[in-house]
Formats: sequence, structure tokens, C-alpha cells
Amino acid sequence: MMNIQVLIPDKYAPSCRFRVLQYVEPLRTFGINLEVVELSRSRPARRLSLDAAADFDAVLLHRKLLNRFDYARLRRRARRLIYDFDDAVMFRDSNASRLGSRMREGKWERLVSGSDLVIAGNGYLADLAAEYNKKVTIIPTAINLDQFSAEPIRSGSVTIGWMGTASNFIYLSLIKDSLEALLRDHPEVTFKVVSDQIPDLAGLSVDSKLWSEADEISDLAGFDIGIMPIFDDPWARGKCAFKILQYFAAYLPVVCSSVGANRDVVEEGVNGYFATSPEEWRRRLEELLASAGERKVMGRAGRKVVEDRYSLDVMVPRLARVLSESGANVEK
Repeated sequence: MMNIQVLIPDKYAPSCRFRVLQYVEPLRTFGINLEVVELSRSRPARRLSLDAAADFDAVLLHRKLLNRFDYARLRRRARRLIYDFDDAVMFRDSNASRLGSRMREGKWERLVSGSDLVIAGNGYLADLAAEYNKKVTIIPTAINLDQFSAEPIRSGSVTIGWMGTASNFIYLSLIKDSLEALLRDHPEVTFKVVSDQIPDLAGLSVDSKLWSEADEISDLAGFDIGIMPIFDDPWARGKCAFKILQYFAAYLPVVCSSVGANRDVVEEGVNGYFATSPEEWRRRLEELLASAGERKVMGRAGRKVVEDRYSLDVMVPRLARVLSESGANVEK
């Protein structure tokens, strides 16, 4: 059995849930035990966790940017250090007035260059990491399709849906005017937002629901079209298109921005559409509104993308192989 300590910043964060926690049980069948530890903000408690790294075959640090002292402590104790990230964490997010941060970049560069292996969520992130480390591999964030039921039976009404955290509300500003005009001309259509907070989108009619893990799958199944607008900035380019993969898993066609990993998973006219202007957003959404048949065909095509390339069943053996090979030369 290979024992790996996994250090995470927040066990409730979506990235920890999908890139770490959902792998704990499946990896046991491959002889890999993950000991997940949430890094404490308390310095003494955090250092105890870092010191415990010496008891494991390898340490996987997920997403967290360590200061130089914590990094040095961990690096001295870890036999093998793996760094995993699924966002452009070296930048501030799209809500910031200035995305660049020399402090964040310095922490990230030190971690990446000092790790024995780097796991990136997509090609953009892998390319950034490859400037500082030759051992970089891509493991996309996976969907557990066992949690999704069969193709939902759609009702006569149509719901355009968006699911995500409140920090991403800023992207809805890209399409607010388009949605206002669309809903004005199509009063039978609902725009629904499922999030940890209620969005403030003055002038836009929104059916808001607070997110819960228990309702996540049924909420996705209640959409008819999924949307993912994002900016074309250094932070957003690092996103792993996970929102789109969730939509696909629920048999939904999508309309999204042509940015970053979105281009890797969406095939124009097959499982969704790209939109780059307010006019195009409205036109693409109206095309899908006009044809339930097109929505069904596209939704099924999107589902197949997840089944073939992004399901947990596909990704577990891939991650197991990467982790096993990373520890192959560890001295016992």
C-alpha cells in the first residue's frame, strides 16, 4: 500500500471535493491510501501537519500556496512532493482590480520548481508550470457519473441555468443585457442561478436557489440549457471547464465563452455553442430555445464527452498510475 498525505486548504471547497475527496475510496483498490489533512491557520497545528509528512511515501499539496518557511519545512520532510492545482492560483481572481501579484507568483514558482511532480488541471496551467518544472502531467477534474441518474425527462417550459460560487457572479455581467432582452421577448423562459449566495443582478429576472450538495444533481437536471460566461483574462483562462462538464453530465447543451479549457470540451454545433458578443449570446440561446430536438441531441453528445474523457471511472486509473510512478523511487 502506498501512503500519501494530502494537504488541502479547505475541505468544503469545490476543488477539494472533486480533485481529492472523491478519489479517496476508489484509489484504495489500486493500493493507494490518501490521508487527507486540512491545513490549519494556527501555526503550531499547521507545522505538526507539515512535520507528519515524513511518515508518508509522498505528499500531495493541493492548490495551497505556502510561505517560504512552511515550504522549506515541508520540502525537508517530504520524501516526494507533488503539487496539484486546478486554477491559475498564481494570479488574483477576476474580481480583483489588478490580477498580478508578485507575492503569489513567487510562492507558486517556488512550489512548482521544488516539487518532484506537478499535476495541472488543464493544458494552460500545465504550460505555465512547465516553465519551472519538467515533470508536469495533466489530470482534468473528473465527474462521478454514478451520482447522475438517467437522461431527465424535460418539461414543456425551458430553464437556462447557471451553477457556481458567488465569486463567479462577476461573469454574469457579460450577458446580463442579453438575458434581459431574451427574457423580455420570451416570458415563458426562466433563468435560474444556483449558488452559495443570492446574486444581485438588478433588472434581470432570476430564479435563485441556494446550493446544497444534496440538491446539486437534481438542480442540474432541472436546467434545459447550461451557460458559462467568463472573461478572457489570466485567471479565467486557468479554469478547467468543470461547470460545463457538470452540465454535460446532466445531458445539457451549453453556451459558453470561447476561453481556456472551454475550447477543449465544447465542440461548436455538436454539444454546444461559443458566444463572444452580447448579440451572439442572445442568438445562440434563442437557437436552442427554438428546438427541443437540438437540445436533446447536443445534450447527449455532451454526456458522451464526459463518459469517454472526464468521468471518474476514466480518471481514477490514470491518477493511480501517475501517483504510483511518482513514488516508484522512494527509499523505504
